[in-house]
Amino acid sequence: MAKNTLKTITGVKASSIAMFEATFGAAIGLVIAVMYSLNTTIAIADSTNSVLKGLSFGLATGVLALIVVPLIYFGIGYIVGYIHGWIFNVIAESSGGIGVNIQD
Repeated sequence: MAKNTLKTITGVKASSIAMFEATFGAAIGLVIAVMYSLNTTIAIADSTNSVLKGLSFGLATGVLALIVVPLIYFGIGYIVGYIHGWIFNVIAESSGGIGVNIQD
């Protein structure tokens, strides 16, 4: 029969929380970049006289957005995640930690 034990978490590795939030931010950035690139491609193609010229400029802008936006969101997510990890460690240490039931 499994035995439940109560363990206390008093800290976490701040860089692991930062990497999680950065990856999540990059995924959100990719979704936003896809929507932006589609909108830009359609808007530029609609505003020019030549559909081919509009599509080429729109796609160039969209491809650039698909590369740059997720990288920016990743960087911001990493910084915010590291701050969250540091704040969690300070609060968990000063409050005595968080109790977790672990089943062996």
